[in-house]
Amino acid sequence: MNRFFVGWVLAVVLGYVGPACAKDDGTSVVGSTDTIIQPFRKASPEAELIYHIMLAEIAGSRGQMDVALDNYQQAAMSSTDPRVAERAMGIALFAQDKSAMLVIAERWYALDTQDNKALQAMVLALLYNENVTEAIPHMEALRLTANQDGQEGFTVVAALLDQMQDKALAMRAMDGLRALHPDSKFAQYYYALACLEAEDYPGALQALDLALKVDSKWGAAYLLQAKVRIAMDDKDAAVNGLAQAVENLPDDRGLRVGYARLLVGAERLDDARAQFEILAKTDPEDYEAVYALGLLASEQKHYDDAVAYFKKLLDKRQRVMEAYFELGRVEEQRGDYAKAKDWYARVENDEHYLSAQVRIGAVLAKQGDFAGMVEHFNKVREIVPQSAVALYISESEILRDENRYQDSYDLLSEALDQDPNDENLLYTRALAAERLDRLDVLEKDLRTVIDANPENGQALNALGYTLADRTDRYQEALSYLERAIALLPDDPAVIDSMGWVNFRLGKNEEALKYLRRAYDLNPDPEIAAHLTEVLWVTHQQDEARKLWQAAVEKNPDSEHLKEVKERLGL
Repeated sequence: MNRFFVGWVLAVVLGYVGPACAKDDGTSVVGSTDTIIQPFRKASPEAELIYHIMLAEIAGSRGQMDVALDNYQQAAMSSTDPRVAERAMGIALFAQDKSAMLVIAERWYALDTQDNKALQAMVLALLYNENVTEAIPHMEALRLTANQDGQEGFTVVAALLDQMQDKALAMRAMDGLRALHPDSKFAQYYYALACLEAEDYPGALQALDLALKVDSKWGAAYLLQAKVRIAMDDKDAAVNGLAQAVENLPDDRGLRVGYARLLVGAERLDDARAQFEILAKTDPEDYEAVYALGLLASEQKHYDDAVAYFKKLLDKRQRVMEAYFELGRVEEQRGDYAKAKDWYARVENDEHYLSAQVRIGAVLAKQGDFAGMVEHFNKVREIVPQSAVALYISESEILRDENRYQDSYDLLSEALDQDPNDENLLYTRALAAERLDRLDVLEKDLRTVIDANPENGQALNALGYTLADRTDRYQEALSYLERAIALLPDDPAVIDSMGWVNFRLGKNEEALKYLRRAYDLNPDPEIAAHLTEVLWVTHQQDEARKLWQAAVEKNPDSEHLKEVKERLGL
C-alpha cells in the first residue's frame, strides 16, 4: 500500500481532518489568519480499533512481529468480535509470545465459549505457560466436543498437543487427561504416543500394556508397540511381537500389513513376501498387496513373477503409471533395454515422469548411445524447464557411473554458466572434480556452498572428508567434520568421515568407535573398507577379514573393497 495513501486513510479514520474553516459569509478560507482553531476530537473506539488493526497488518507485512502483536492484542482487548482475537492469537503463536497467548486466548474464549477453536487456543496457551493442571479441564471439554471420532475424542486432543515443540510437556498434559479415564484404551494409547514423541519408551510400553489389557484384540496397539521397540533399537522384539499378534489375530489385515512392512525393513524379504501373498489371496482386490509383491519380486530378482504382478495391475487399471515404471526397471535390470525404454516412455503426467525420463537417459548410456542421451536430456529440459537443475545433476551422475568423469564435469560447468550460484550444481561438480583430481575446484566449489549456507552439513562433510583422505590437512578437516556432525549427528556418511579423520590423526580407538557406529547404521562398502583397514592396523586381523569377506559377498564390484584388499594383502 502506498505510504501516502495509508497516511491519508489513517488521518480520516482518526478524525484528524476536520471541516474547512469558514468566514462569516460562508465562503471557505484555508490558511487564513482569521481561521478559528477547532478543538481536537478524540478518535472513536471504532476508529482506534481500525487504527490498531491496520497498523498491525502493515507491521506484520514488514516483518515487525512485535509491533503487529502489540497492536492486535490491543485490538482484541477492545473488540467484541471473536475474529479479531483469533487473528491476534495466530500472531502470538507465530511470535511464540507465551504471555500474550494466554491473555488473548482468555479474551477469545470469553467472547465465545462455544467456539472449538477458542477452546483449543485456551489449551495451547495454558500449556505454553506450563499451567498443565489448569489445562486439563479444557482438554476434557475439547475431548467431549469430538467424541464422535470413534476414539472417544482423544484424536483431536492428540492432534492439538502434536503442535507443541516441548514433547515432554505434551506428555505430561496427556497423562493428566489419561488420569481422568484410567479404563479407556484410547487414553492409554494416545498417552503412549505422546511418550514415544518424548522418547519415554518404557512409559509408552507400560501404557500400551494397559491398553491391551482392556482390548487384547486391538491391532493398532500392537503396531504402536512395535514402533516403540524399533525406536528402542530392539528390532527383533518388534518383529517377534507382531508375529505373535498376527498369529493370534489372523483376520486383522491392518496388523498383517504392518507386520509385512516391518519384515521388509528387517530385510526378511521371503517372510514379507509370504505375508503379502496371504493378503492378496484372502482379498483378490487388494492391489496394494499385489504392488508390494511386484516390488519384492523385483528386488529378489524374480523378474518373471514381478512382470506378472505389475501386468495384473495394468489389467485391473490400478497404479498404472507406477506399474509402467516398475516394468521398465525390471527390463532394465534384465538387460532388455529396448523393452525398458518402451515401458518408461509410457509414464506420463505422474510423479514418476521425471524418474522415467532419467532412466531412459541411463538406458541410452548403457547402450553406448551417449549422443542420444545428450539429445534426450536436452529435450526433457525443454519440456520441464523448472526441473533443469535436477536433470543436469541426474545426467552428470549417469556419466559418472559410466566412468566418463570429464564429460560429467564439463556438463556441470555448462549448467553453472547458466546458474553460477546454484548450491546443488556446485556440490555435484565438486564431487566430479574429485574424480579428476581437481581438488582446487572441489575446494573452491564447496567453500562457495558453505559460505552461502554455513549449515550445509553435506558440503561440510564432503570438504572435511576430502581433506582428510586426499591431503595432510587433518586438523582443518576435523574442524569441518565437527561442524558437519553437529548438524547431522545420525548421518552414517558423516560418522564415517569422523572415524576416518581420527584414523588419519592417529586416534585409532576413537576412529573405531565412529566407524563401528557408521557401519551399524549403514553397511556401505566404503564404510566397510574403512573399518576393515582400522581393524587391521589395530591388530584385529581376524575381525577385519570376516568383515571384509561379508562386505565383498554383498558388494563384489566395490572399488573400495578391492583397494583395501590390495593395500592390506587380505
